[in-house]
Amino acid sequence: MRNIALEIFHRTVASIDVESVAGASVRLDGDWGEIGDEAVDLSRFNRVIVIAIGKASVPMARALEKVLGDRISGGMVATNAVIGQSPRLLPLIIGGHPLPNAGSLEAAAKALEILRVNDARETLVLFLISGGGSALFEKPIDDAITLDDLQTINRVLVGCGAVISEMNVVRRFLSAVKGGRLAAAAPCSRQVSLYVSDVNSDDLSTVSSGPTLPSPATRADFDRIVERYDLLDKFPSHISALIAGGELPDLPRANAEVDHRRSHRLLLDNRKALLEAKRIAESDFGCVVEIAEDLVEGEVEEMARAHIERVSALRERHPGELVCLLSGGEVICPVRGDGQGGRNQEFALRAAMMMHGVENLVVLSAGTDGIDGNSPADGAIADGDTVRRGKEMKLAPNIFCANSDSFNFFKALGDAIITGPTGNNVRDLRILISQ
Repeated sequence: MRNIALEIFHRTVASIDVESVAGASVRLDGDWGEIGDEAVDLSRFNRVIVIAIGKASVPMARALEKVLGDRISGGMVATNAVIGQSPRLLPLIIGGHPLPNAGSLEAAAKALEILRVNDARETLVLFLISGGGSALFEKPIDDAITLDDLQTINRVLVGCGAVISEMNVVRRFLSAVKGGRLAAAAPCSRQVSLYVSDVNSDDLSTVSSGPTLPSPATRADFDRIVERYDLLDKFPSHISALIAGGELPDLPRANAEVDHRRSHRLLLDNRKALLEAKRIAESDFGCVVEIAEDLVEGEVEEMARAHIERVSALRERHPGELVCLLSGGEVICPVRGDGQGGRNQEFALRAAMMMHGVENLVVLSAGTDGIDGNSPADGAIADGDTVRRGKEMKLAPNIFCANSDSFNFFKALGDAIITGPTGNNVRDLRILISQ
């Protein structure tokens, strides 16, 4: 069952290859192109600009270069890691993740300059957007906000217990490139945004905090989140003063006059990954599969318990058969200690403690981006024997949990899943196998 869970995960990640998906979404026949199912007459444009942002930006950019070639006039790629060959035509800048770095600021400044210089009705801008851009592509809304401030803000947001949609509302209001502000730098151009989504499918404005989509979030939403998580007490004092002063500019709003020149297309998301995992589990391993579409986001311990209860119920309904429960999304996992780990490994560790001594039950949780928190792993696998094996090695799982050090627990057992960055980012996959 452990091998089956691992095979389902690795095969799923391989089958949702970003470069293949992005390449299939763009077709060219003479001057006519089809970009994300939208027909575009390239003869109307004398410049084609490509701005790629996020963890999947490199393979997305390579795919467009293969189709459009020298029709690309300029642009850039902002990513956190180079997977495979670098793009041929587009300069690449390495930003920071999960915390912004100097490259993050350089990338945002460069993109804004490219857009402003080339803004015209004869310019076609192709934005390739994937998750991770909230950190690796950034320019603060106020010059008083430094890089150190941005890193502190991101640490606070990641560790405060907020879900990603809430984090991104805060990020948008403090950013000069999020919440539609990047697109606003080139109001005259024709724009097409293609997405590899790491958020709920109906909320593209949250991918990389929505650089090209106006956000529905209001200042009241922002203030409510700041209050809910006591952020004024956790942010640097001058940032808190800036927020409390009420002088932050509002986000761009939908504008029919401008928005008719902008379109947005989803290429790949967690739902598509789950459907592929389901296909593999059924066809290759004969599993009875259920996708838990309601188990997406939630507190890590509650989510671990809910998954174990759900797969146990599935097993009872199909006695003697191999069953597989799938879910996706991101559990909420506040950082409490200074260890190494992430939400996937903590989910697996908490599940291991709950199913201690239970036979024929395996839990795997891993990120499709190959990254889990501050660890070198992308997830972990556990079963009813995990806690016993840990105790034999003098490893107390509750202590590792309390110190946010799930990686070192699973590393010692050889159960950390380490692939390295994948060049993809469609949230996490949770795979539970039982019989």
